[in-house]
Amino acid sequence: MPYETIAVERIGGALGAIVSGVDLAKPLSDGVFQEIHHALVANEVLFFHDQELSGDQQLELASRFGELSLYPLEKFFGADQPGHQVIVDSADNAPGTDLWHTDVSWLEKPPKVALITVLETPPYGGDTMWASTSAAYEALSPTIQRMLDGVEAVHSCHGSFVEIAERKSGVEGLAERFRAAYPEVVHPLVRTHPVSGRRSLYMTDRGVMHRIAEMSDAESSATLDFLEAHVDQPRFHCRWHWELGQLAIWDERTTLHRGVSDHYPQRRVIRRCTVDGEAPFFDPQRKVAAEFVRA
Repeated sequence: MPYETIAVERIGGALGAIVSGVDLAKPLSDGVFQEIHHALVANEVLFFHDQELSGDQQLELASRFGELSLYPLEKFFGADQPGHQVIVDSADNAPGTDLWHTDVSWLEKPPKVALITVLETPPYGGDTMWASTSAAYEALSPTIQRMLDGVEAVHSCHGSFVEIAERKSGVEGLAERFRAAYPEVVHPLVRTHPVSGRRSLYMTDRGVMHRIAEMSDAESSATLDFLEAHVDQPRFHCRWHWELGQLAIWDERTTLHRGVSDHYPQRRVIRRCTVDGEAPFFDPQRKVAAEFVRA
């Protein structure tokens, strides 16, 4: 697709592009937003320089992609309106996201889009990395693709996630309340993107993606070990070094991300929000739209 109002500079072989020519603090016309949305689906993660957005402006931008998400944990502390989260890494609060993951996959309808801006940068380190799970799927042999197509995996927050949440919050019984509110869900291990038609591996960290349904424990563990090692290849990655005034938008359906923790114990502050998505699905008949083929 030729872009008429924005410029899109590809930065990686598998994913990632820098977008310029737009001020995200101002209302976006439908035409400009459609170009940004197309660039996001095509490149999976977008980076913008010189965007000094307030929290409300970031939420307004996110809302163009759909319904804003209310983070599940916040519901247990009285929140009833979607908003952004401010995440502070410091000597007293060690980084906790230095592992490949996609956000809250244990929901029936996980987020489809996420936005992050950095409010404070450390003197060194603190990068964020993304991995393309669509490129990773496409690099698999046809034999392995056929084996995985149609397979489902079990996701839940019932393990370490809720135990850590209870410990950090100091709220006794929070873990059990969370388990009751959010039962296990089953998602396809290979999902079809509703816009592009591309297939991607829908996977996350093993703390919440527990096993592959209808496989023995040994078979499931071996398969997930293989897929984790496969996705961990640098050819599927891009890495971003943060400066103030930058914004990243990424597709949660086709990527994994991780916050590199090499800045610890230095302080880093980010502001993030997400947009509600659809239930993941696998469509064996759907073909990839030509405009979204990443050569």
